[in-house]
Amino acid sequence: MTPWLGLDRLFFLLIRAFMRLCTRIRALPEDPAELQLDPNKPVVYVVRDRSVADAAVADQAARRLGLSAPKASLTLGKQHLSRSYFHLYKRARTVSRERLAVTPARLQRLVAGLKNNPELDVQLVPVSVFWGRQPEKENSLWRIIFSDNWAPPGFIKKFFIIITQGRELYVQFSSPLSLRALVDQGRTDDQIVRKTSRILRVHFRRQQEAAIGPDLSHRRTLSNAIMEAPPVREAIREAAATHNESEAKTLERARGYAMEISADYSHTVIRALALFLNWLWNRLYDGIRLYNLDHLTHLARDHEIIYVPCHRSHIDYLLLSYVVYRNGLVPPHIAAGINLNLPVVGTILRRGGAFFMRRSFRDNPLYSAVFYEYLHSITTRGFSIEYFVEGGRSRSGRMLQPRTGMLAMTVRSFLRDARKPIAFVPVYVGYEKVIEAGSYIGELHGGKKKKESVFGLLKSLKVLRSHFGQVHVNFGEPIRLVDFLDDHREGWRNEELAPHDSPTWFKQTVNALGEEVVTRINAAAVANPVNLISLALLATPKHTMDLQQLRQQLQLYINLLEQAPYSDTARLAETDPDTIIEYGLEHEFLIRVPHSLGDVVTTDPKTALQMAYVRNNSLHLFVLPGLICSLFLNARSIRLPMLQSMVALLYPFFRNEYLLHWRQDDDLPDAVERIVSVLESNGLISREGDCLHGAAIHSYASDLLAHLGQTVMPSLERYYLTIRLLVQYGSGRLTTDQLGELAHHTAQRLSLLYEFNSPEFFDKVVLRNFIGQLVEAGLVDLDPQQQLTFGDTLRTLDDEARRILSPDISQAIQRITRVPELDTALAATDHQQAGNPAKGTEAGK
Repeated sequence: MTPWLGLDRLFFLLIRAFMRLCTRIRALPEDPAELQLDPNKPVVYVVRDRSVADAAVADQAARRLGLSAPKASLTLGKQHLSRSYFHLYKRARTVSRERLAVTPARLQRLVAGLKNNPELDVQLVPVSVFWGRQPEKENSLWRIIFSDNWAPPGFIKKFFIIITQGRELYVQFSSPLSLRALVDQGRTDDQIVRKTSRILRVHFRRQQEAAIGPDLSHRRTLSNAIMEAPPVREAIREAAATHNESEAKTLERARGYAMEISADYSHTVIRALALFLNWLWNRLYDGIRLYNLDHLTHLARDHEIIYVPCHRSHIDYLLLSYVVYRNGLVPPHIAAGINLNLPVVGTILRRGGAFFMRRSFRDNPLYSAVFYEYLHSITTRGFSIEYFVEGGRSRSGRMLQPRTGMLAMTVRSFLRDARKPIAFVPVYVGYEKVIEAGSYIGELHGGKKKKESVFGLLKSLKVLRSHFGQVHVNFGEPIRLVDFLDDHREGWRNEELAPHDSPTWFKQTVNALGEEVVTRINAAAVANPVNLISLALLATPKHTMDLQQLRQQLQLYINLLEQAPYSDTARLAETDPDTIIEYGLEHEFLIRVPHSLGDVVTTDPKTALQMAYVRNNSLHLFVLPGLICSLFLNARSIRLPMLQSMVALLYPFFRNEYLLHWRQDDDLPDAVERIVSVLESNGLISREGDCLHGAAIHSYASDLLAHLGQTVMPSLERYYLTIRLLVQYGSGRLTTDQLGELAHHTAQRLSLLYEFNSPEFFDKVVLRNFIGQLVEAGLVDLDPQQQLTFGDTLRTLDDEARRILSPDISQAIQRITRVPELDTALAATDHQQAGNPAKGTEAGK
């Protein structure tokens, strides 16, 4: 051993001892078997940077996992390596913040050794070291300053990083790369070394992007690049000609748009926000429960992630970024409405990754071009993005129909430059209480939406005195865009779309993608305790139940979700009915009323309205079981083929309203059969051959059957009410808008007279979607004057719906839909719309 090698070993031993004192390592994967290393082949580790500290940490982590040590020597034929690792980069100069790629001498010797020994192989294992990237340990601004980013640290900063971040780091060992497979490709030694280095550099860059995000340029630099893009230059020329102004002036307007839109992402601000949000969540919630996170962590390694969550609350913006960041991934850039670009608040959000968009820019081609180019820029640079396909927050708690503008721009961007595969990750967010619940109820009752303002934000700080239970976040089955396009458009790789070109196939594909996204969000629903309590309690007229009956009803819900699960990604948060009831009592969703014949539980009217919102988050999980049970309420015996036929008749309307995932002909019959089997095993129905019988009237089982059937009764009543109005007036008498207004007012009156559960019963959007579904299904047509026309098929459906409903409800709807009274309401509505032509347009937004 030469004196220099002896000093090198001694120096490394001192460094390793120092690192053991200053560091606490989380080595991944925790189970080394996941790496699938071949024990008969030597392992050589690859680190990104030339750093004694990183090498010492990698050596310490490898020994902990029982792997061979990076600092061990290795002999490969005639080639001898003093260390079993090499690096890919070094700093350009002592004071430089640049990385320079190097040609690893040890890699050259490895390639030469394999060339001379064809029977040998070497497993190259990349090792990523992230300092200060265990987010759950970040609790001071000092640590945040000295944590990982894209700039290589100097000696002094590295020392402070070790001191401040040594106990908050993780070491990621990745799957091995066979060097023999590259050597056998028949290239020269230099070509093999260059290709191997390139593959490893791409791997490290992707690991870095997944952990802290890609290296984005400064906001103004990015804005300048957008101005030079050909589509934007063309839009500037066209806008200048249209407005008869100079191109220089139009350029400045476009630059202003870019600055208004673009985020100003800051890793330091992200980490500081993480501290604040950690305090905020602990203040507001009992915890955040995560499901199916492994779907995300594996996908983020080689895909650009587009997060597409449901939109229940303004908190969604912060919540998902926080969850992603705390689990070792980079927070996404978030598409936020321009209404949130408030003084001070907007700046913080922008630094946290928010980019702002106007509500509508269809009539502003220049803004549209700039916004699209900005989205394309951050997409092609590999940054994860988050946007809400519903367009706005759901006021009823149900998933809204998709608005496909952002999806269309994303797909168009991918077709233009598909350098990195894109995956859409549906995310279900379920709250037990929603901060905005009070305002939502007011809006559903006709109140105006309050405009966001700094004063309103300060006023809302009073919520910090409240408590909102747990939050449930479930990551659904991802949609890989390449696979989706392969399924929906053969030959899409050869398609070239001009900036304003939207062929029929593109629109149809984007619409199908939107439907798939919202369907998969629903498929990832989590049934939490408040969902289940609300579902049971709100199906009763007075929101009151016998405690034993509630326990049995909850057990039925649990059995259905466990034995006939809605989907592979849906989850059940709690499986014990008594625990669920205690949770409801503890958090004041339920009020216990002692009674000598057995305690009952109830809730107050205000809480009931808030619970209706939470129920609607996961109501779709029980729509098909509820529909099946509802068919037994009046007809106590039904043959299975008839049951399947009646479900198939009504299912399209429920699928459209609740965004259910079963396909009509492929999945639906099997789903019905599974649910029938569960109902049979729980004693709610019995079977004789192909004839099904509902449980005996006045039995506990019959009560459970009827109670579950009540799940879909509001929808069936709403359908019947709308069809009844149309049939009462006759074919060719009403327009879509007139029918929608009449259905809204009639449903509202019905809810006042007969105490229906919640204001979404007369939600205009839900009613309008149902009317659209009647047209789409061919049950109703539009004549040249846009009047709704229909034939005997709709009258038959009117008769069938009447038979399903109870006689009391059916008669009530017939009384309240008499034409003379409605003519007065219709005339008033027509007069009001004539005086305010914009009203119809506004309602559609």
